[in-house]
Amino acid sequence: MPIFMEQSPVKSFTAIGIVLGISFICFSYLLQRDNSFFAYGHFFGENITRDGYQVVFQPFPFAPMAGDNTTLNFSILDAENLNIHNIFSALIIKDKETNQTIAQIPYKQYMYSDITIPYKFTNNSEYLLTLETRIIGDSKYQAQPLSATFDLIVGDQTAEYFRIIMLYFVSPVCAAIIVAILIYELHWKKKKARKSRPTTE
Repeated sequence: MPIFMEQSPVKSFTAIGIVLGISFICFSYLLQRDNSFFAYGHFFGENITRDGYQVVFQPFPFAPMAGDNTTLNFSILDAENLNIHNIFSALIIKDKETNQTIAQIPYKQYMYSDITIPYKFTNNSEYLLTLETRIIGDSKYQAQPLSATFDLIVGDQTAEYFRIIMLYFVSPVCAAIIVAILIYELHWKKKKARKSRPTTE
């Protein structure tokens, strides 16, 4: 009779934990490397949808302060959540309270629709950021820009930092751990059920 080698459940659970831990460390490391992580993938943040297109905005640092070297990160995605090639985008920054335009970043051609715009805010305040994008080949948004406006608070945002950390880091890790535990428990229940079945000779 062939003998099947069963993997130790403890070893399986340990392996899952190690994989999760390494993944979390790598992800955290990438986030801390100037902004190179953001340059090669979609950004995750506030999302506005227009006619099947998605415009995503995420500043870095997540809660900027006046004087910070802030990057304003945008992704313009199509209906299939894919990047768009060969676009022209401009950015308008206004003070939300006075509606005064404080900066205008002129149109620039981007070959890839994950955009990073550096900007240093001089005052802690609330701002409106309007990204205008002309999409080559789109009959509507080549002639007129696809416009998306986002709110941005610049200043002390301890509560906002906590919310972002919980949303993007703690919650996914906790969910992954819970799923791993459930898989572990299910594996053991099935194994115990097999062992408890009476054997017939």
